[in-house]
Amino acid sequence: MSNPEGQVDPAVIPPLDAALLHLSDTELAFLRSAITEDEEQLKKIVSDVQARAYAKYPYPCIRAFHFVNLMMETNDIYLAVLEAGKKDPTHLFLDLGCCMGTDVRKLVHDGYPAAQVLGCDLRPEYIALGHELFADADRSPVRFFTSNVFDLSPAPAAEDGAQLMSILDPSAAISDLAQLRGALTYVYTGALFHLFDEETQLGLARRVAVLLWRSRGAVVFGRHQGLREAGYIDDHLGRTRYGHSETSWPRLWQKVFTELEGQEFANRVVVKAKLVEKFRQVVPNELSRTHMLYWSVQIV
Repeated sequence: MSNPEGQVDPAVIPPLDAALLHLSDTELAFLRSAITEDEEQLKKIVSDVQARAYAKYPYPCIRAFHFVNLMMETNDIYLAVLEAGKKDPTHLFLDLGCCMGTDVRKLVHDGYPAAQVLGCDLRPEYIALGHELFADADRSPVRFFTSNVFDLSPAPAAEDGAQLMSILDPSAAISDLAQLRGALTYVYTGALFHLFDEETQLGLARRVAVLLWRSRGAVVFGRHQGLREAGYIDDHLGRTRYGHSETSWPRLWQKVFTELEGQEFANRVVVKAKLVEKFRQVVPNELSRTHMLYWSVQIV
């Protein structure tokens, strides 16, 4: 299936702005340890990678340097996922829409077993640029691959113990999301759902759900732009994007798991969603108020 994102008129794409690079102390410390201790050289490397990524795919998150911000660990459930992963080496973790893979590299840095961490993006250029950014193409223990989630059938996955055991082998090659059906204990999706309209987001949720292992404690979590009242986002690039609210987001996941597994199973799915107000710069010298939805979906 082709990518269902809306197209953008090149005339409305804003230029890059180096002043948008903002790193917390934690982010700076991680990047210095992972890339270079020289802060000026670090900024040069980051800006060079940004320019090449933006020339190919001018996403606002690339312009805002979010590919080097540590977004995953700001989710309330992150520490619980991290600690559970440290205790059980069978817990496969996938960052779906991983971009350049900064979040999953930090996850491994924090102690999650690298052999059970996967990063997937639609864009092979992002995977390659991530390896350039961190200079680890020949030594990264994280298994990165490219795949289109919309090519995945939304039909329920049958349990396949043999396939799961083969995937747990850190030397196993992963090249398609279909290999991971029903195998993942944890799935993270950052800044992914908000790229699409309402119906496409529902289809995406169905596909993410079929990747999830039907075990107590399995979690899907993430963050993306939301609204106080669900509806279409006023997009400065003219894209058709839907924003869920704190109440509509749980309804979406209840619908998905009811369709896939029935009402009794859906009653075991706990969805938490919290809308946080943020400010962002979308055009030079102008701040815009936006809201980010931080959420988790957990089987209990």
